[in-house]
Amino acid sequence: MLKLAFDREPFWLDMLPGVRVQFRPVSVAAILLARTAAADVLRAGGDDAMVKAGVSFTRSLAHSGIAAWVGIGDADGNPVEPSKETIDAALELWPVFDAIDRLYVGPAIIQDAEKNV
Repeated sequence: MLKLAFDREPFWLDMLPGVRVQFRPVSVAAILLARTAAADVLRAGGDDAMVKAGVSFTRSLAHSGIAAWVGIGDADGNPVEPSKETIDAALELWPVFDAIDRLYVGPAIIQDAEKNV
């Protein structure tokens, strides 16, 4: 049975101690943009193209999905709002990247792989 999801409101996930991120639900458009970003990296090639493609996929979904956050700040401890630049900086920290990949991207991929049935 195809399960329709009518609740398309942003939701909060606890990423790390003291860090909460509000995400928009993953959309078809977001997945297609992420696939395109990953494919561009694969076309460029290189020894670590598969790894970089995976990073590019997660980064693209984070850019389109992050709506707000709490507990993320600049080097002086001042809160910063999510933007392309601050999201990229946060994704350079392994615990943040890993949490977003596991808690936001992973479930979307599993749902796609299961064809939502």
